[in-house]
Amino acid sequence: MDIFSIAAQLLLGWLIADFLSGLAHWIEDRVLWVGMPLISRSIVEPNRLHHRDPQAFLYQTVLARNSTTWGAVLAIALPWLWIAGFSWIWLGAVAGGLAVTEVHVRTHRAVVRTSWYRALQDIGIVQSRVHHVGHHADPMDSRYCILTDWLNPLLDRARLWARLERGLETIGLTPNRGTA
Repeated sequence: MDIFSIAAQLLLGWLIADFLSGLAHWIEDRVLWVGMPLISRSIVEPNRLHHRDPQAFLYQTVLARNSTTWGAVLAIALPWLWIAGFSWIWLGAVAGGLAVTEVHVRTHRAVVRTSWYRALQDIGIVQSRVHHVGHHADPMDSRYCILTDWLNPLLDRARLWARLERGLETIGLTPNRGTA
């Protein structure tokens, strides 16, 4: 297998992680509610706090702000590895999943970035601050993916999130607007 094939597979895995981050983020914002059994304190309430105060999670330890994401990554990655075996796509997805919250943190930090990280942001392989700020603008109904700058324009143009909300309404659920 040549290096370009491996790089393409790693990139595909990275984009899978970005899409899954967007889906999880949309579920947190639109489906889950404060007071949900088992997950309110660990997932819903920190998400609501982040939308009220986008800087709040910057003051947590790396473990505190990543633990639920890393748990979700392992819950997906281990069965995937067991069923399908190792692949470069799997490795790219795991790497992206493990990095996604720290990439998100860097979109909220007002610090000088290293030149290599700025280069990754400039090409969109990791999300830029300019791109992510669009999610925090009212009505916060777009740009759910938080790993790259690449998928959000496509998913937003396809109106994926609005279609998912209509799907919720079709089955009798009212989308949560991040206020409950």
